[in-house]
Amino acid sequence: MDPLSLIAAISFFGYIAVAIVAITVEIITEWFKARGKIKAENTNAIAFTLAERIANKDYAKVGGVFDKTPVTASTRVVQGFFDERSGRVIEARALASSREPGVDVVKNHTAGRGLVVYT
Repeated sequence: MDPLSLIAAISFFGYIAVAIVAITVEIITEWFKARGKIKAENTNAIAFTLAERIANKDYAKVGGVFDKTPVTASTRVVQGFFDERSGRVIEARALASSREPGVDVVKNHTAGRGLVVYT
């Protein structure tokens, strides 16, 4: 899965609610666990986070998702499930925060150049 295909799929997904919280690995994994049924029912579903910005470092421009987010949000991440076969986002949410993200969030997104796939 490449970030450009994911950005295109996100733009077709529609409205994504924005939560303003300190973004940590625990917040991310809790959301995935609460939606475990998605992966259980769809073997093509891939859990991902795609960073537009992490701690003021820009990665991928995700058009339309963060347009109404305050410019002070130093971290902006889209989290969701992507169906590899159909090329569509199944479910997603946007996270934006002006608080310092968790160390592992920064490390994982830096290593993945903004994209992290969860297995």
